[in-house]
Amino acid sequence: MLFNEARQELFELDDGMAFVWNRLTEGTAIDRIAEEVAGRGLPDGQVRAWLDHAVSEWTRLGLLRSPALRQRLGIGGACIEIRYATAALAEFAAPDFRHLEAAETAESGQDGRVPDCRLDLAEEDGAVMIRRGAVDLATCRRDEIIPALRGALTLEALGRGRYEVALHAATVAAGGHALLLSGCPGAGKSTLAVALAHSGLGLAGDDVALLGADGRVTGLRFAPALKPGSWPLLAGMRPDLFDLPVHVRYDSQRVRFLDGVPAAGDGPLPVRWIVSLDRRDGTEPALRPLDPLETLRDLIGGAASADDRLGTDAFQALARTLDAAGCHRLTYSRLDDAVALLVGLCGS
Repeated sequence: MLFNEARQELFELDDGMAFVWNRLTEGTAIDRIAEEVAGRGLPDGQVRAWLDHAVSEWTRLGLLRSPALRQRLGIGGACIEIRYATAALAEFAAPDFRHLEAAETAESGQDGRVPDCRLDLAEEDGAVMIRRGAVDLATCRRDEIIPALRGALTLEALGRGRYEVALHAATVAAGGHALLLSGCPGAGKSTLAVALAHSGLGLAGDDVALLGADGRVTGLRFAPALKPGSWPLLAGMRPDLFDLPVHVRYDSQRVRFLDGVPAAGDGPLPVRWIVSLDRRDGTEPALRPLDPLETLRDLIGGAASADDRLGTDAFQALARTLDAAGCHRLTYSRLDDAVALLVGLCGS
């Protein structure tokens, strides 16, 4: 039995409909319910039509609210929709991605483009599930939701194939051009990119840069992920940094996501400078020209393409980029020294 207080009515459900109702109230995505019901021997097409009719009828009767808990994002040229099963999940996760929301029209409540894919967030048995259709992408605790969702969104954006090669590099905008910061994990790309943005440049992405065939890059504009070592270095620029929640990544690293960093405008940028980072304790700061071949080796070490192969087109895009950009190696210990050298480079 269901009781609708507003209508003062009772509704009777058979066993099958009661199962669907219970799964919906648990926050289970409709695609997963269809898969579960189809596993009981009913044809897939018949199951989905039956479920859609049930949800439509329950919504009409006021037993279910229309699902308005969705968020449409523009990431690296891809349009990705997130559907939150509950208001609590939307309230927790949606604010971290609000700056990526695609423009919506007043007429339709959505942009005119069909999403490239949809991700569903649901909570089951105390765990949060991230799904694409009936495929489970991640199962996580509450403090793992944002990093796991960022990872899923990144993979979906990379899988769209609207670029030649994805570079593991931070992207900073200066005077209509891009400065790429490359380096191994822990080299300080995100920290330095944030510091440069607070010094008058614009952050276009702190982790992944998509390089097009024309040699221009588009950064994935997530809020920078900052590890504990960077928190005291940036606290002077952002006094609220230590008030931000701590999240846990797939590699068990604790991170804080820093929103509100001065950002670059949308759209790809021509690459003018590529700087390989070499952070060493106690070393004197130095910015030296680097052989393009060494830069190419650094970039390829963290590069990927849409089909997981670096083909001829990807190498040609890299070659065009290197031909037009100045290549440098930055050796540094202190953040302030690195910022001063790079601001000087971009102003020269």
